[in-house]
Amino acid sequence: MEKPTALAHGRIDALILQALVRRLVAKGVLSPDDVRALLLEAAGHLDLVGSALTPEAAAIVVQEDLLPAFLGAGGTQ
Repeated sequence: MEKPTALAHGRIDALILQALVRRLVAKGVLSPDDVRALLLEAAGHLDLVGSALTPEAAAIVVQEDLLPAFLGAGGTQ
């Protein structure tokens, strides 16, 4: 299997994912709470300090960094 080509140093993947999530929220397929839950689950597996984040640390990352990136500045739409 070929390795995917990294466009814009991999940044394009994040932009496409953010646009997809925003469109699904706008169409009512996902709610902001659904997005928050998905991001919390994913953030719990992040390894930023040598091990998975604690639930509290994951919640902070989601609230301060991920929700604004996926739902806009206010974290909701």
